[in-house]
Amino acid sequence: MAILLSLSTADYLNMAFSLLVIGIAGGTVMWFVYNSKKSTILRKFKKIPKKRISSVKENEYVKIVGKANSIDELLVSPIGKRKCVYYNIIIEENHGGNGKGRSWHPIHNEEKSTLFSVESSGERAIIDVNIDSKSKMAYLVKDLQHRSGTWNEAPEFLEKVLQSRGLKSKAIFGLNKTLRYQEGVIEIGEEVSVMGIGNWKESDHKFDRYSSKNLFISGDKANKLLITDDPKAII
Repeated sequence: MAILLSLSTADYLNMAFSLLVIGIAGGTVMWFVYNSKKSTILRKFKKIPKKRISSVKENEYVKIVGKANSIDELLVSPIGKRKCVYYNIIIEENHGGNGKGRSWHPIHNEEKSTLFSVESSGERAIIDVNIDSKSKMAYLVKDLQHRSGTWNEAPEFLEKVLQSRGLKSKAIFGLNKTLRYQEGVIEIGEEVSVMGIGNWKESDHKFDRYSSKNLFISGDKANKLLITDDPKAII
């Protein structure tokens, strides 16, 4: 108590201001975490239970969980050279110099997908990813990561990834930039969760010998097509 009484009004104001700044900073971090793509998608997947493909009604917004299968030609991921139906790479630069600070800034975010299907309990649905980017959202677990920096030059395969995208691993005077490379993919047979609008359409893909129609899962701006391979979305 004696210590508190010895503080001046200015000291109290400084303490109050410091606490306010800490509170605002903490709140800002929490806001970004809460509204991140990962958190947003996982929250939405928890709202509705998964549904059997054959029981989906026309224009119903549904959640299905199953294994990814190819329909069109497979993609090859830029960093890991993995065959997949969906990939996302993120390249970030650290302006702190040592790569340990919280100053990572994205300099390239690339996402690419091809038409694929999801198989669940012997039934298959086509995931129509060929829609406007504002009508879909995907979060892929970044299971492949690399770094390059001051004492760790980017290997040749990463240099090729950078150069093909108009990026460089070196700054002025030939110094290495501190870069982080992350890649997530959906491979054949990988379990994925999908939410979207179901529509039964005539199709050349004969998944069901008793019907010429297949379930297409798509989305619009109001009800986005959501895709993730995060196991937490299944629970």
